Amino acid sequence: MTNHTEQTTSMAAPAWEPANTAPDPRRWWALAATSLGLFMAILDINVVNVALPTIGNDLKASFADLQWTLNAYALALAVLFVTAGRLGDIFGRKRVFMVGLGLFSLGSLLCGLAGSVHIGDMAPIQMLIGARALQGLGGSIMLPLSLAIISTTFQGAQRGAAIGIYGGVTGLATAIGPLVGGALVARVSWESIFYLNVPIGVVGVLLAGWAVRESRDERAPRTVDFFGLVTLTASLFCLVLALIQANDADKGWTSPYILTLFAVAAAALVVFILGELRLKHPMVDPRLFRIPSYTGAAIVGFAVSAGLYSLFFFLTLYLQNFLDFSPLGAGLRFLPLSGMVLIAAPLAGAFTHRLGARPILFASMVILVVAVALMTRLSPTETQAGWLVLLPAFILGGLGNGLVNPPIADVAVGTVTRERAGMASGVNGVARQVGTAFGIALLGALLSNHYNAEISAKISALQVPPAIQQTIIQGIQQAGIFAGSTGFRHVPEQFAPFASSQVFPQIQQIVQQSFVDSLVLILWVAAGMLAIGALAALLVRRSDMIQTEPSKDKSLDSAKSK
Repeated sequence: MTNHTEQTTSMAAPAWEPANTAPDPRRWWALAATSLGLFMAILDINVVNVALPTIGNDLKASFADLQWTLNAYALALAVLFVTAGRLGDIFGRKRVFMVGLGLFSLGSLLCGLAGSVHIGDMAPIQMLIGARALQGLGGSIMLPLSLAIISTTFQGAQRGAAIGIYGGVTGLATAIGPLVGGALVARVSWESIFYLNVPIGVVGVLLAGWAVRESRDERAPRTVDFFGLVTLTASLFCLVLALIQANDADKGWTSPYILTLFAVAAAALVVFILGELRLKHPMVDPRLFRIPSYTGAAIVGFAVSAGLYSLFFFLTLYLQNFLDFSPLGAGLRFLPLSGMVLIAAPLAGAFTHRLGARPILFASMVILVVAVALMTRLSPTETQAGWLVLLPAFILGGLGNGLVNPPIADVAVGTVTRERAGMASGVNGVARQVGTAFGIALLGALLSNHYNAEISAKISALQVPPAIQQTIIQGIQQAGIFAGSTGFRHVPEQFAPFASSQVFPQIQQIVQQSFVDSLVLILWVAAGMLAIGALAALLVRRSDMIQTEPSKDKSLDSAKSK
């Protein structure tokens, strides 16, 4: 459950103003069109989280496949997030926004068809992952441009009101996402969560074509940083691929394949940074990170995504697979975590204005650390009442999540000149998407590694012949952690011979205990990442905030002169 647009919803007025300052008579319809795109993108993230166990069962997907279902979207969203603003400046914001909305709608349609339409030898889950990537590309285009359209459509006080409505849509989609997803999966099908986007997307495209007035930035350079796009994409893809595949039985963390992926990721990142420093109009100016406050806010955003949003995938497995809640039941139980955003976010805006960003960022991160630490009290007993242990953690997590996003947004765009606000906001958004992908991949790798190790140790202690022990261990590991998270309520095919044996209840208990122990481990790791984010919040200082003229951006000005 990522709030990847929170960092943009409090952006100040843009560097540009439309040539025609007369109020646009269709401006509120234009706001509706852009809000539809935002609502779809945020809602889709949250409904997919709740639907993953059902998708896994229906499409016979592995644990790694489900990770890629989330990461394909997050990575694709990160790829064009910064470049999309430049594309809008060159080709027209309305036109490019409509393309992004169309791609997202097409990706949604293909996601829905993944379980019933077969393309060659492509497995259904592979088609779903590819369609999710297409959704992410569409989202990476329409999300940054939607705010740019609002900023050029509205002036004065109405701009603030429009951006406030835009932010409210984010909170609403975040709050109702798990509930809507759970209801659709339980009452209709998992495909319906994607099909829902198609008519909304068609309406959004038609409404944008009629209501949105075309705008460009005539001063913007007419070039796209393809060098940065390719090198950054290569680095992110290789990093996440290595983290996800490191626990495959035929690979391993020290295999030449995995080490090569890590090496390529590191080399591509170095090339990206060195190359961007040499370009006149880079996609990302690394000098942004010379500003302590900006760097602190980016680390906080990364930590929130890696340490909190990525956990929804694993918590969903616990609620639905382990505790056997329906998708709707799981969605209802996520409401304290998602719904608190609607209450806490407005408070954060007021507190940030009075106290500054640093104390709010630090306090919210501490709250999140405590919330995730409380989640470690999970019990291996398979009773649905066990979810109540998570309730205090979910309430605190929702409070911290709502408090942390507005100050991140203010710092991200408040430490640079207005000319660089778009880049700064985009880079902050990329950091958050990369954080989500990194968190899912890293925590998933740690979960799988600890699960397999504990299974091996505990099965080896059973009073059965060694040959049977190895057969059981191989069977459990082959079934995968996704099947293991159910406690083998539905006996895997490879365990059919053991289902009636006296040892099978012991196997079930070991699998359940190993899954919960592994989940607790990654919760502590997630709390540690959030603690790093809390320390990074201390880098934020008021002296870095720019309140007046572009010339006051001394950090970047001095960096550019070197």
